[in-house]
Amino acid sequence: MGANRIKKGERGEVTKYITRNKAIKRLQLSLHDFRRLCILKGIYPREPKHRKRVQKGNSEYKTQYYLKDIQFLSHEPLIARFRAQRAHLKKMKSALGKRDTQEYDKLRRNKPTYRIDHLVRERYPTFVDALRDLDDPLTLCFLFSRLNKKRFLAEAMIMYCRRLTVEFMHYVIAAKALRKVFISIKGYYYQAEVMGQTVTWIVPHPFRPENTTEVDFSIMKLFTEFYICMLGFVNYRLYQSLNLFYPPKLDGDEEVKETRETEDDNEVEIESLLISERIASLNIELKKNKLEEDDEETMDMHLLEESVQNVKRAMEEEEKLNKFKNLFQNLKFFLGRETNMESLTFVIRSFGGKVSWDESVAEGSLYPESDETITHQIVDRPDVERKYLSRYYVQPQWVYDCINARMFLPVQDYFPGVTLPPHLSPFDIVTDLYVPPEKEKLEAMKRGEIPVHAFPQDQSSDEESDEDAGGDENEEEVEEDAAEEETVGAQEEEPEVDPEKKQVLEKMEVKPGIHVRPKDTTWKDEQDHYRLSVSMIPRKKKKIYRKLKRQENKQFYKCENLRLRRLAIEKEKAKKLEKTKGSKANNEKKLLKAKMKQKAQ
Repeated sequence: MGANRIKKGERGEVTKYITRNKAIKRLQLSLHDFRRLCILKGIYPREPKHRKRVQKGNSEYKTQYYLKDIQFLSHEPLIARFRAQRAHLKKMKSALGKRDTQEYDKLRRNKPTYRIDHLVRERYPTFVDALRDLDDPLTLCFLFSRLNKKRFLAEAMIMYCRRLTVEFMHYVIAAKALRKVFISIKGYYYQAEVMGQTVTWIVPHPFRPENTTEVDFSIMKLFTEFYICMLGFVNYRLYQSLNLFYPPKLDGDEEVKETRETEDDNEVEIESLLISERIASLNIELKKNKLEEDDEETMDMHLLEESVQNVKRAMEEEEKLNKFKNLFQNLKFFLGRETNMESLTFVIRSFGGKVSWDESVAEGSLYPESDETITHQIVDRPDVERKYLSRYYVQPQWVYDCINARMFLPVQDYFPGVTLPPHLSPFDIVTDLYVPPEKEKLEAMKRGEIPVHAFPQDQSSDEESDEDAGGDENEEEVEEDAAEEETVGAQEEEPEVDPEKKQVLEKMEVKPGIHVRPKDTTWKDEQDHYRLSVSMIPRKKKKIYRKLKRQENKQFYKCENLRLRRLAIEKEKAKKLEKTKGSKANNEKKLLKAKMKQKAQ
């Protein structure tokens, strides 16, 4: 019996985990290669429920992995490529130590490489799985496309990120898949609906970030290496769904290649660079792969089984969505050189609008500023040197707010130099307890309770309406004055009563008694009922209940905080207005006194 006794650490939770050091020894890899392999394969450290039990009584923190994950890694063919790279580095170091330049150059040219295409298929068996996990790849690729070239960051990786992100934006424009936009301190938040999946990503502001030592770019580089490969496959599949060429092509690319074949190679490279700049401008439509065949109108059988009301509701929602997709259909925009042209072009073209800018700023300009058909000119300066009466001058926030509101907002609130209204986030939770007054006003405008004048109307009609209203008000005032005169006259005509008789009548008057109500005990009863219901909750579910209650209280106090802050801000604004009014009044008084003195003299 003693020989078959199971020792401590041979069964249970201990056997499921393995430390990082043991895993590195088992795989015979360096720490850098082990980390790279885990990132590429999508394997991460795990937190055991009972750390002390897993570490056999040791309370020191150690990085733990699942043993099955490490066994899975041991069969990866990339390990052999990593070992070959490490051996190749040793050979290069020895050649450099021996000062054998010929051997060193030969080894540097023949550096072993590896491919990770099979990992994309392994981690994402279906295309929908890749779309669900597209948020982080897009955010990181957009970030790397804005970075400067560094010692540990190759220029090729930056250019790949830039190319893939531009291709994805072209798909969103062609499919009209954009749904929400929000500008924050971190950057531009975008949300698109790609083949039924909601994809949200962040794009940094249009400036180069400063070099920092707080961020470990070597780790981020490993993630980006996999995301580049994944995003390439996703873009190819998305372009195929819209019958577009991949890599993207513009109309006239083939003619350019034919004219440049007989000339020097340098000129061909220059022309291809110009084509890539035109694609990156996001302002030119891509070339279709083939003509789309007209699909025959077919009715699905499941629609017949559903009720007529559900079908009508679905049709109405589809009509609203189609109208929203073509929000800027008949509008032409001209962008100022101080605006974020890439973001505005991407957003406006995603909703059917036309965009242009000055030719000297960038490639892709379609029409000049002097074009009379331009409806809106977007400027981010308080003063505009040259103005045209046939268009509206608005700040960039108008475009983003119209998209989030799914309607045209009043233009006069976004004129150059005007204090802009709050930029409300479209990602707010519907069940929020605190709703700012601006959002309530916007919801009322959507419901039609408040009339919306997206574009300023003629003042003549407004003045006429004001006059009519004024006339009605004057008539009402006259009627009220006449009624008051009649009542006053009637009071004067009443005969006076003697004070003695008045006292006798007051004594004889019967006054109603005061009804004493019993104490209201409903609140106390509710509290008792609540305590009893809480006490009846089973012990296992009480933790969940308390957790939910804490979350509710936290949300309530957060909303109260926001409400109090709003009240404080409004009070400060009112005080400032009073001060400005007082200072204006004092200035006017001083001016009047000065004028009176001058007249007296």
